[in-house]
Amino acid sequence: MLEVLREKGKLSAGEYVHCRVRYFCDGAVFGSRDFVDGMFEAHRKRFGGKRKSGARRLKGLRKEDELFALRDLQLDVFG
Repeated sequence: MLEVLREKGKLSAGEYVHCRVRYFCDGAVFGSRDFVDGMFEAHRKRFGGKRKSGARRLKGLRKEDELFALRDLQLDVFG
C-alpha cells in the first residue's frame, strides 16, 4: 500500500483505514461530510471566525471514497 502512495497513487477507503492513518489520532473527528460539519457546528466556538466549514477531505483517497476529517493534516499523514 505504501508503494502505491509513493508513486502518487490512491488507496481505497478500506486500504486507507488499514494503514493506521494519523487522522485517527490527530484528525479529531472523521466520517461523512455531513457528520464532520455537524460536529464542527456543535463545537463552533473552538474554531476561528474565518473558518466556514469543518469537513476536510482525507488526503490519499480515491475521489469516489467520501471520507472527511475535522483537521486538515499537512505533513506525515501516514504512520
